[in-house]
Amino acid sequence: MIAIIGSGLTGLSAAWHLGKGRDYTVFEQQDAVGGLCRSPVVDGFTFDQTGHLLHLRDAYTRDLAGRLLHGNLRTIERNAAIYCMQRYLPFPFQANLHGLPAEALLECLEGFIATALQKPTGPRPENFHKWVTSTFGAGIARHFFIPYNEKLFCRSLRSLTCDWVSWSVPKPSLREVLQGALGMVNTGMGYNATFLYPDRGGIQRLPEALIRKVKNIELSRRLVSIRLKERILLFHDGTQLHYETLISTMPLPQLLKMLGALPPRFTGAVRRLTSATVHNINLGINRRAVSPYHWIYFPEPEFPFYRVGFYSNFTPNMAPKNTSSLYIEIAARPEATPDCAELRDAALDGLRRCGILRKGDRVVAEQYNRIDPGYVIGDRFRQQHLPGLLAWLKKHGIISAGRYGAWTYCSMEDNMLEGRRIAEALT
Repeated sequence: MIAIIGSGLTGLSAAWHLGKGRDYTVFEQQDAVGGLCRSPVVDGFTFDQTGHLLHLRDAYTRDLAGRLLHGNLRTIERNAAIYCMQRYLPFPFQANLHGLPAEALLECLEGFIATALQKPTGPRPENFHKWVTSTFGAGIARHFFIPYNEKLFCRSLRSLTCDWVSWSVPKPSLREVLQGALGMVNTGMGYNATFLYPDRGGIQRLPEALIRKVKNIELSRRLVSIRLKERILLFHDGTQLHYETLISTMPLPQLLKMLGALPPRFTGAVRRLTSATVHNINLGINRRAVSPYHWIYFPEPEFPFYRVGFYSNFTPNMAPKNTSSLYIEIAARPEATPDCAELRDAALDGLRRCGILRKGDRVVAEQYNRIDPGYVIGDRFRQQHLPGLLAWLKKHGIISAGRYGAWTYCSMEDNMLEGRRIAEALT
């Protein structure tokens, strides 16, 4: 029997693609499916757990999403911005420098031109800080990439490798950078130039659609321990289950804690596989169209959040008529325990200072989510030990998968495709 732990997109996709070919059961510790892809309704506002947008590049997932959400799927052209030096710039920063103060613009152009004219030599940069500096130049790195990513990951970029995240960062040509500096907006760059989103119901509609053909799901079933040699799962209610293969989508450090003693080379993994926590504040505002953007990046330290997005700009059906809904993302180290009221007040102050909220705007709905882990930290320990750790687990019948199971940086599309690959390998 195949046991699947977690009913997020990876687990549900694996179950969906296993179909009737194998005997399986999905175990979910919550009382509803979806993992982070859930969309509660609060005072008439539909909120996700921060932005969950479908960036589908693969023909298979585009077709699957179309079938699953037939009649309830919008295609949206991205309208994103960066708020920097008291002004809004089109995303991506490196290709849309027009509007920066003259000194900053000159610094960014000089740095990028120098890197563009330099022939790459030697090995790949050993850390993310060196990668962004050598790729985009010192000015673009200093004004955007370094402060933004250090705010997001809550660490110096010198401690991060670049192999796991650099794929998602668009690099423009010299011509595109010069065009952007002259005010010719460069659009359509990056993996998320367009995205899909349910017209109604929030991102939760996707796992709800998957579950229609997934059988054998047990909710409120919390796994507490695993007997590795016997391949036995122990649940919080005292029940036990023997499995042939375990597909685990729980966070990898949490899985390792359940296994007891680990081989000496992996004993530090629970402590050294690290992450940043995301504090998500969802707000409903009593005014329509508080911003024209889908989301905005905030690299500067005077703002507590690194990103603010607008659900009601994805589809007006996320909010009551003549209102707006938005999500705020604030990153912190997992050990930090910020006061929720203080976070909220600091976030509202930041929204007023950048002009998103005006005098007279009122918060008419709100919700808070602590997402832990939020962003995996791609440091040297992860780079050196993760492949061997996942291989060791697989040798013992455990496939640790998904964004947090495989301890990686990936999209919802990646999760769906990974579930499919796992199912095909097991049937």
